[in-house]
Amino acid sequence: MRNLVQNVVLPSGEGGVYEETELTRAIAYALTEGVDMAQAQEITDSEMTITPGEVGAQIVNTDLATKQITRRANLPALLGSILGNAIITKEDVDLLTLLDGFDTDLGTAGRSLTSGYIMAAGSSIRSGGQATAAIVAGTPEPGPDPIQGVFNDNMLHTLMKELSLGLASATTGVQIPGTDFSVEVLKNAFVRRIGGVNVYVDNNMGKDASDDGIGGVFSKQTLRFVRFDGGPTMEPERDASGRWTELNIVEVYGTGEWKDAWGRQMTFDAASATS
Repeated sequence: MRNLVQNVVLPSGEGGVYEETELTRAIAYALTEGVDMAQAQEITDSEMTITPGEVGAQIVNTDLATKQITRRANLPALLGSILGNAIITKEDVDLLTLLDGFDTDLGTAGRSLTSGYIMAAGSSIRSGGQATAAIVAGTPEPGPDPIQGVFNDNMLHTLMKELSLGLASATTGVQIPGTDFSVEVLKNAFVRRIGGVNVYVDNNMGKDASDDGIGGVFSKQTLRFVRFDGGPTMEPERDASGRWTELNIVEVYGTGEWKDAWGRQMTFDAASATS
C-alpha cells in the first residue's frame, strides 16, 4: 500500500504535525460588454492534519541462542529481517484501514467482486462526482490518475476466473471467452489495468466474521503516508545480567485521507476459494 499512495516526509525541526491546506476553485463565466461583473465568489479553505506516532517491535536475542545456532545461519540478518517485516506489515495494515473510511461503498456483503464494480469505481472517481444536470465545466473535481484498486486474493478469485476463463452468460448459458491476457492474470499479483484502474493483490487485508473483506479503489493523490524524519531506526541494547541483547526497531509515521470523493470503499465476499 505504501507505494500506491502519496508519500510525504515531515523533517525534524518542522513540528510534530503535518498540515495540508487547499482553497476551493473559482468558476469563470461569460461576460457582456459594458455590464459590470457582479459574480463575486467565496473562496474557502480546507485542511488535513496528520500527527505521526511511534510504532515499534522488539526481539530479545539471548547469548545461549547465539552460541547454539548453526554457523550456516546469519542470526543478526535473520532477526533484522523479521523486525523489518513487522514494521512494513504494520504500515500496510494501517493504510488498508483507510479504505474503510471512504463514505461511498460500491460493494455489498456476500457479493462476488467483478470487473464491472472496479470499472464503476474508477469512472466515478475520474468524473469527480458529476452531479445530474451539472453542465458547467469545472463543477466536478476529477480524481487524478493513477487510480489504484487493492483487494485480497479471495476477493479477486472470481474476478480472475472472469478475466481468464470467461463466464457463462446469465441469460443464454453461452460461455463468454476469456481475455487475451488470461495467462498473465493467473500468474501475477498485479492483475493489470481494468477500466483504467491498476488492480493489486494485498493479502494483509483481513475479513470479518461473515467472510467479507473491505478493499478499495482510490486516486493515489487522496491517501497520505507521512513519515517523520526518515525511515525506521534499529538499535541494540545490551543487558549483561540478563545475558541477552535487545533488538529494537522504531518508526514514526502517520496516515490520512485527503479527499473522500477520490476513493470508493469496496465490500465484497472474501471467503476462501474452493473452485
